[in-house]
Amino acid sequence: MEKPMIMVNSITYAMKGRDILLNYGIKAYVERTPRNKTTVGCGYSIYVPERTDEAEKILTEMGIKVAGRRERDGIS
Repeated sequence: MEKPMIMVNSITYAMKGRDILLNYGIKAYVERTPRNKTTVGCGYSIYVPERTDEAEKILTEMGIKVAGRRERDGIS
């Protein structure tokens, strides 16, 4: 099962993005991005358990730069 995280460039953008998505009725949570050799950004992501494609589009339209996507480690 997918557990998508939307990576952003700062904790500020992660919190702002979460708030935007919540206003659109999309569940969103700020979490640390699991680290590996290919991780980019500040180390924080927005975990969006559902409607991830829609969430990414909204964030982009609202001026939040998306640095990429990853799968979340662990159980949802």
